[in-house]
Amino acid sequence: MSDLLNKNWSTGTPITMAEILDAREHRAWIQQELLSGHTLESNCALISFTLNIPGPIKVFPYTIWAFYEGIRFIESCLTTHQLTLLTKKIMEENTGYEAFFLIKGTTPETLKSYMTAFEDGSSFGRIFDLDVLRPDSTKVSRTELGLSGRTCLLCDNPVFVCSRSRTHSAKELSKKTLSIIEAHFFEVFSSYIGTQMTQALISEVNTTLKPGLVDRCHNGSHKDMNRELFLKSADNLFPYFCQSARLGLEAGCHGTPLPEVFSSLRALGLKAEQTMYQATNGVNTHKGAVFSGGILCCTLGYTVSKKTIPSLSFLDDTTDELSEIIKEMLVHLLDDLKLLSKKDSASLTHGEKLYLKYQVTGIRGEAQKGFPSLIQLGLPLYKKLLQAGFSKNDAGCILLLHYIAYTQDSNLITRSDYQTAQTIRTQLASFLENSSYEKQLEVLPVIDKEFVKANLSPGGSADLLALTYFLYEIYHTTILF
Repeated sequence: MSDLLNKNWSTGTPITMAEILDAREHRAWIQQELLSGHTLESNCALISFTLNIPGPIKVFPYTIWAFYEGIRFIESCLTTHQLTLLTKKIMEENTGYEAFFLIKGTTPETLKSYMTAFEDGSSFGRIFDLDVLRPDSTKVSRTELGLSGRTCLLCDNPVFVCSRSRTHSAKELSKKTLSIIEAHFFEVFSSYIGTQMTQALISEVNTTLKPGLVDRCHNGSHKDMNRELFLKSADNLFPYFCQSARLGLEAGCHGTPLPEVFSSLRALGLKAEQTMYQATNGVNTHKGAVFSGGILCCTLGYTVSKKTIPSLSFLDDTTDELSEIIKEMLVHLLDDLKLLSKKDSASLTHGEKLYLKYQVTGIRGEAQKGFPSLIQLGLPLYKKLLQAGFSKNDAGCILLLHYIAYTQDSNLITRSDYQTAQTIRTQLASFLENSSYEKQLEVLPVIDKEFVKANLSPGGSADLLALTYFLYEIYHTTILF
């Protein structure tokens, strides 16, 4: 049982058998009450939904999350099959959460077939008890549909056989049940984070007009890239971002030291780079995003593993927590740069030469410090711009200019030289400090023209813009998966 699961379990309150029996009687009363007045309607049925949670503790964060996952399934099913919801009732009791849906528009037998398909469709579905009652309060059984009874989670024998003979202990069944919930939570969480990062990359390439960069209007200073290539690249990186989030979540649950987590993430990142190059025929569309995006996805997973409630409902001040975790994870990131003076100068990369001569660390230095430009400059300014009424696109364009002016963009340096990049930063910073946001938008075509003419491309700043989009959506979306 993982640390996260133990934290969840420890928050629950044990209940007595008498409380369980009282809850059953109350449930039966509610069922009859909801069905009263509909006894003659053949196209009416009641869904009575509970969770199968063994043991004396029925309610804690994991089970609450699983319960509302079930609610979402039921409501999605009603929408898909165009059924009418007459009444919905939810009871949040310590004996276990319960929900009732009075449905019109189908037969009880058909509705039961929808529910059993969910129960039998995955391991997660096996923890749900979705009874369907006719207007006369009788339950539609699985055998009426030609289906076998439900099987035991541990041995696949019929549930009633194991239950009657007490083949398994409550502790064994609880551990298995909670492991199923946790595994599904890991999957849903990872997919959500991966989706948000992928969408952030798409939002970045769609932001227009970006000086020297690929967007919806042009390819900027790039002859080997276009918007379609970026979209393809982002789509192919989706599994990697999911894996990164899951890595952080699992590492946090098992207490893996953060520097070791980064070693594992680095291996995933190298594979992701190859995936990117295969998708783009060797063009570097998102190498920086693989590095930075992977770190953020992984760190968010690690952060969530330390919470009790399995949700992504962050407050702004947790950016400090995020930054501290990143710094601990990347504590050894720049160690190899300290050894460059002993390296043969002929074998030094352009970035290594920049570090030796000017101490430029680029995105690696930004990451190793916990992304201060992103946390302290980017997120606050982006939020301010949106609150001032600027569109997401225009706010992104303005923010991009600020990233170019106030961060060391190694891409910009590589495509010119250190002194030229410094001059651009100084002049742009002076302009930004003495102009309105509206003026900053108006100057974009002028800067773009100059960047394209000089073959300049602030790719590092574009990566930070994507990370801003990502974190803003994460921190301003309250979601219980």
